[in-house]
Amino acid sequence: MTMPDLAMHILDIVENSTRAGARNVSLGIREDSTANSVTITIVDDGKGMTEDELKCALDPFYTTKKERSKVGLGLPMLRETAEQAGGSLVVTSAPGKGTKVCVRMVLDHIDRPPFGDINETLQIVIATNPGVIFDIAYTVDGETENFSTRDDSQGNGGVPHNAA
Repeated sequence: MTMPDLAMHILDIVENSTRAGARNVSLGIREDSTANSVTITIVDDGKGMTEDELKCALDPFYTTKKERSKVGLGLPMLRETAEQAGGSLVVTSAPGKGTKVCVRMVLDHIDRPPFGDINETLQIVIATNPGVIFDIAYTVDGETENFSTRDDSQGNGGVPHNAA
């Protein structure tokens, strides 16, 4: 089981970050055609996880969610996606320090899912998490575009709080 595109994986991981109380989330996406790699890194300042919770986080039947779904498929699906595309997933975390998720894949691997609509995904994440600071860097072959809600007085990237 996998998600249809990388944007959906990013949405899932960022939702985990905000659910864990993160007030600052950093997202980096790096495409490098010379190295034939894509790397996605999400770092948050949420509550973090203990060593035991971190071990459980990659188990599809472990979750801290109390509503609806009683399984936590996000990280296990991302790991599966990365491995199918010739890559890997590394998650580091510590209580009170936050969590870092780093996934690497072969850029032109036949099993790497498409990126999907990353712009729309980020708009949704920003609009539904007012007050959370998002720092985003998208790098393609050394050329980087940066965006931050830090520069917005409302802390929502210019998206009105009452946006429909």
